[in-house]
Formats: sequence, structure tokens, C-alpha cells
Amino acid sequence: FAMPPAQSGEDYAMRMYNSDGTEPEMCGNGIRCLARFVSDCDGLPPKAYKVGTLAGLIQPELRADGQVAVDMGEPIFEPSQVPTTIPATRDGKV
Repeated sequence: FAMPPAQSGEDYAMRMYNSDGTEPEMCGNGIRCLARFVSDCDGLPPKAYKVGTLAGLIQPELRADGQVAVDMGEPIFEPSQVPTTIPATRDGKV
């Protein structure tokens, strides 16, 4: 959901729900879709938006070529460091 800003300094707030009803901190594809949606509604030239999420402030940028870029932070490649409730296998992998 594209919501009015929850805090000063935000353009919008984002709420999203999984199919089981839980609310994740944010979703990379979801925030890209939100940026495209609000850009289409605003009718403004390409720009970066400040979107408040449960993970903090995320700034998707709509580019002139129509793509949306989002800095998702550093990826985690170590399986034991990935936050999940799925139990690890015997070798420590998820």
C-alpha cells in the first residue's frame, strides 16, 4: 500500500502483507512497483522518492529510461547469517 508519510522527511510510507497475513519489513520488488505507481500518479519527471518502511527509509529512484533502482544494502551470502525461521540442515544450510 502507498500510504501518506508516517514521519517527516518521507514522501510516502509503504505497507505490504504476505499471503499468510504477516507484514515484512519491506519488499524489493514491491518498492519498485510502488515507485512506478506513485510516479505515474504524480505525473512528475523521473526522481528519487523517500519511502518509509518497517526496515527504515528506502529511496527508490525512477530513472529516465523507465527502470527503478533501489539500494537494497549489502547482500548476505553466508546461509547461517540469513534471518529466517526455517531450521537449518545438519550442515548449517537453509
